[in-house]
Amino acid sequence: MKISTAHFCALAAFSALTLSLFSCGSTKVSTVELPLQTAYGPERSYFSSVDTRTFEAVCDASPQNLRMAFSALHKSVDDDYRENEKVLLTLCSDIMRIVWPSEVVAWDVPETDRNNHYLGAVDSSLRGIYDSSTGGNDFLAKVLPSLVLITSTTHSGYYEESFKSLSDAAAIYPESTLVNFLLGTLERRRGNFTESLAYFQTAQKKAPLNFEIQLNVAQAYYYCGNFEMALSLGEQILLLRPQDVEVLSLCSRSSYSLGSLEKAESYVVRLLSVEPENREYILLRARILIDKTDYIRASSLLDVYSRSDTSARDYLLLRAKLQRDWNKNSTASSETIARALMLYPDDREVLLFAAELASSANTTVNEMKALELSQRILAVDKDNIQASQILIAEMIKAGRWQEAYDLSSPLIKREGAPLSASYRHVEICLALKKNQEALSIAQGMYSKNQNDEEAQQSYIKVLVATGQRNSALQLISSLMTNSNQKMKSFLYYQRSFFASGEEAVLSDLRSSLTLNPRNRDALYRLYEIYYSKRDWRRSQYYLKQVVALDPTNQDLLKRNSELDRLLGK
Repeated sequence: MKISTAHFCALAAFSALTLSLFSCGSTKVSTVELPLQTAYGPERSYFSSVDTRTFEAVCDASPQNLRMAFSALHKSVDDDYRENEKVLLTLCSDIMRIVWPSEVVAWDVPETDRNNHYLGAVDSSLRGIYDSSTGGNDFLAKVLPSLVLITSTTHSGYYEESFKSLSDAAAIYPESTLVNFLLGTLERRRGNFTESLAYFQTAQKKAPLNFEIQLNVAQAYYYCGNFEMALSLGEQILLLRPQDVEVLSLCSRSSYSLGSLEKAESYVVRLLSVEPENREYILLRARILIDKTDYIRASSLLDVYSRSDTSARDYLLLRAKLQRDWNKNSTASSETIARALMLYPDDREVLLFAAELASSANTTVNEMKALELSQRILAVDKDNIQASQILIAEMIKAGRWQEAYDLSSPLIKREGAPLSASYRHVEICLALKKNQEALSIAQGMYSKNQNDEEAQQSYIKVLVATGQRNSALQLISSLMTNSNQKMKSFLYYQRSFFASGEEAVLSDLRSSLTLNPRNRDALYRLYEIYYSKRDWRRSQYYLKQVVALDPTNQDLLKRNSELDRLLGK
């Protein structure tokens, strides 16, 4: 295979990057001095006639060492082979074909009887079977059954036995490329991603340019949550394999996890140009388009997908999100996510979306309220921040302020808790008259980011609630000129609490509504003012607008019914 100058440079660059990242030391490929009696174990006699370095190369099983072993064992006349040499040659070919399929080889392997426990273990792995009948008496017998990790993903019952055998083999030959690669694969399957990465990095020391190892190192970084490194390595591999679906998949998902939607979409488009019927990535592209608020194209992709499948979890989630965010149809979204919940009752992402929808739309999903849905998530994932926030919001709606406080206090101290949780905690503190705690939190957030609107609003609310007139009015005045309309509406509303006389109060509230007619707080305060003046008609005029913004709020509906009675309706 000819390699262009550009590709050669890219290959060299990637090699340099890889070696610097993993501190591999010398790139010289060599066999390791393996204690002969330990390597062969009880069955040393079977391979005793094979040159030690050649056998060590087979045990290491890096692509280059397999080539070296094959070259050393190869004979021009089949009759000159001993049987154990035929077995090793066949193993070289089998391992290369199974573990390192990207390595192009054209080997003539002599015919041999595969009815021995070495080749039998390989044949069993090709059928998806972990063959423990080898007895695990020597290095190769311990390793070969675990080739099933590469050939099959259908079951996991053998993982513990595989780990023990591979660990025993690693104790014999800790630098074996094959052993470390298989251990990395096994640990990834078991969800031990940090350990998986370490094994793959060790495997890479003797084969820094092998595609399978490069890809698995990059994927291990992704599973460890290091999306920057995963993307960087993936893009380096992509220089040499620009149409490889696995690499494009890694790059697209890493980019998406980093929030780089344009880059993620470009990689998904490239992947779909290679596999246009890949439904998983049709859905990923739809997800990206929804995140970009490109709803028309996202809807078209979902329509295409629905021709072949309307029950996939991701399809139902994306369809429900589109109905909620684009069509503004909470009823349709609720029906869609209800179907998803029936099909995937324990799926956390489905439960979370259902809880979010039930909370924001004040509705139920499968006859469950947001409170119950969020509690179901927390029952199996007590650290789920989003579910905790939904539960706190529902406590607030129900006026259960102390319970909301008890949930919110530890949440805001957790690593990864969003700022919105702290802003909400300030409101909870104010409701419970914990003014000093509210002031401390709001003041701290404002001092760290004085240009953030949420920080400004939270701090002003506390200043107003605690009667700090001069500080509040000074800050409101400084922000009024350059703020957007919605922020100005908030500022006028807060300023109304310090206005002198009823007319000044009403003037600020009307200014607030002129800038934002949907300012719920200003509308509700006008309702209260006119209610206190027994002006039932004007009071109801403003209350009805609040009800329109929150049509399922039972307290508001009760107040509106009271006004109906007072007005003789």
